[in-house]
Amino acid sequence: MTKGIHKVHSFMFIALLLIVTVLAGCNSAKTQQTQSSSDNQTTATTTPSSPSASEPEGSATQAKTVKLTLYFPNADGSALVPAQRTVEVSNQEVIKAMFKELSSPPSGSETPLPKGTILRSAVVQNGIATLNLSSQFRKNFGGGSDAELMTIYSIVDSITNLPGVQSVQFLLEGQKQDAILGGLDTSVPLKSNQSLIRK
Repeated sequence: MTKGIHKVHSFMFIALLLIVTVLAGCNSAKTQQTQSSSDNQTTATTTPSSPSASEPEGSATQAKTVKLTLYFPNADGSALVPAQRTVEVSNQEVIKAMFKELSSPPSGSETPLPKGTILRSAVVQNGIATLNLSSQFRKNFGGGSDAELMTIYSIVDSITNLPGVQSVQFLLEGQKQDAILGGLDTSVPLKSNQSLIRK
């Protein structure tokens, strides 16, 4: 009887050991699987993402402060006088900002732009700034050769102060003009005329 009980106890002990061993093995496998999953997640999180093609570094919309030298006709229209302006612009918007400033002359100077003039577009390529102006530029021009010089070269001398711009090509509503204001040849790009500037 005692031997039988011992046999049962031995059998139960062995069975219990087997169960414990199996359970321990399962837990170990689960732990390894969880750890492996955790490692994968960590790797995915810490891998740096590449920049999006639709949002390149140094986006064109970033604003920057620019110092400009603009030239305005003096009160009697005999010379151009310099004026300093500081503007905040996005990339590729500097020339538009210059036109806006040219419509607000300092005290004692005149605006070079005929009333209602709109800069439709401005493109700089190979050192040439091509300006596409609205029809009001010619329609509302008051006339006279001196006034024409002041109007044209106020724009040309101001814009050729920009880095990389050597000359200015005028267009009227997208079309080249032999003489956009009637006298001065504007069929080709115009370079700065420093002789008109009063220091």
